[in-house]
Amino acid sequence: MNKVISLFVVLLTMSIFAEEIAIPQWLGKQTQETYARFQEWKGEDDVVLFPIITDVHSGGRDSYTQVAYLNEVAKTFEFDFIADLGDIGLDVPATKDPEEARKFIARHSELHQQFPGIFVNLVGNHDHNRIAGEDKFDDKFLAEYFTKPSLAKADGNLVLAENATYGYIDIPARKTRVFFLNTCDRDTDGYYVVAPKQMQFLADNLESIEPDWHAFILSHYCMRPLGHWVSETTSCCKNEDIFLRIIRDCNAKVSGELKGVKWDFSKGNPMHVVSYLTGDSHFDATEVYEGIFVAITQGYGGVGNADMPVWSSKVNFDYHQSMLLDIVAYKPATHQLKLFRLGAGGAERDRAFQW
Repeated sequence: MNKVISLFVVLLTMSIFAEEIAIPQWLGKQTQETYARFQEWKGEDDVVLFPIITDVHSGGRDSYTQVAYLNEVAKTFEFDFIADLGDIGLDVPATKDPEEARKFIARHSELHQQFPGIFVNLVGNHDHNRIAGEDKFDDKFLAEYFTKPSLAKADGNLVLAENATYGYIDIPARKTRVFFLNTCDRDTDGYYVVAPKQMQFLADNLESIEPDWHAFILSHYCMRPLGHWVSETTSCCKNEDIFLRIIRDCNAKVSGELKGVKWDFSKGNPMHVVSYLTGDSHFDATEVYEGIFVAITQGYGGVGNADMPVWSSKVNFDYHQSMLLDIVAYKPATHQLKLFRLGAGGAERDRAFQW
């Protein structure tokens, strides 16, 4: 059902398997407020622009409607692509039955693909439907529904690796490559795993970037202590040490090797890893690591106050009355980066960085 109606109209309906998703009036207000801040900051400069939605956790509840709302926001912002950082929420009683879980996945997939451009969906630790006793859905199955369909719309600028759950997006006009990783790789044992072959893919394709390009990296789990809950005394992500060495050595322009993964950034290519952006932790947090802007987006999941580290913060909000998006905007010419918060927290949650 296609209707050309302004954001300020109270309702817009879309057909999702015979169910109607209403686009509320408050979304137009939040969108326009955020767009005005973005336009003032942007001026006449060229920008890389993409939104992050993460940890919607909509299994058994209606927060999946936020994906439909995001498609509406995209009509105002000219996004280069959209990124869902994972945890759509498949390990709850409502999705214990595999058939119900498949319907849930298909519903999300249809919403994703209504966006006319590239929509990548990262695998979260709550997306394999473990509540049924074991992983009912592997990475390949999830990718068939989510990121893989965007290949037909990508004009060659979307590269997918094994199982299509990690890869990168090229934005040639603005000399930017955006990697998306799978921190829930199921090829080896563990709750959070990044297989060495995935890290070799990252290293190889950082090396191959054209001169003067910029790189962003997205993942679900944050492979820095920044993302740890208080109860996590050590990292639970296998091979995150390889990842951190790669991005550190990339910006330092040196070669290295760890656990059989090799890289060589000593050839003088002036590319730069600008930012590493994640979800999972259910709070907002920011740091600069080796000249790289690291930021966590809170998302729609919950974390108790006792588990929040001192450097983190969160916004209490009602997803029936607000969105929670970080819209990533980067000016390649001036190396300026800003995350604009659409919804929960508003302008007070905007974050800026320049390298």
